[in-house]
Amino acid sequence: EKTWAGDIVGIVKPQGLRTAENILVYVVKTPPLSVDTSQARYLMDQKQLTFIPHILPVLVGARVDFPNNDEVAHNVFSLSRTKKFNLGSYKPGGSKTVVFDRPGMVDLRCDVHQEMNAYILVLKNPYFAVTDKQGRFSIPDQRFLEAQGLKGVPTLAPGEYLIKTWHEKLKTVKQKVEVPANGEASIVLKPKRGAPGVLYK
Repeated sequence: EKTWAGDIVGIVKPQGLRTAENILVYVVKTPPLSVDTSQARYLMDQKQLTFIPHILPVLVGARVDFPNNDEVAHNVFSLSRTKKFNLGSYKPGGSKTVVFDRPGMVDLRCDVHQEMNAYILVLKNPYFAVTDKQGRFSIPDQRFLEAQGLKGVPTLAPGEYLIKTWHEKLKTVKQKVEVPANGEASIVLKPKRGAPGVLYK
């Protein structure tokens, strides 16, 4: 895959997890940036009693659809400070929408199926990525952004940035990264098992 100048690429090597996927890596603060989010659509699907995807990063102000593509009724709710809601029970084929207007972590549950769980991570800027099975990531993740209807996000301007990780079973790792004027910044992150910190202080 082609990476561009201003990208941050790397690999996350978590300790004590079976897989290195579904770890969020994000830039905490960037210069002010106007991103057109009017076409953005986010999906948290429900199939075979599972939320898909397990981790969904969105931008502040995101509208997230919760379709029920299962054979049974679901009732999605969150008790998180970032966004408390309860969608009530809705039948297969139905869909409900929630707007996430504050940054932070949202822990999703289903009243009917206790084992169902996923996370929506509401972020302040589009400079983030979720790792693949090998733990690899590239920021910004243009393919992901375009799939969500966010086009034209520029690469990062040269300079120093603070990167953090988030996964529900890993301690947050922080690392400063210098993005060069030419080429990409490359990093390796090694989070250990434990409770993550908050997304933003």
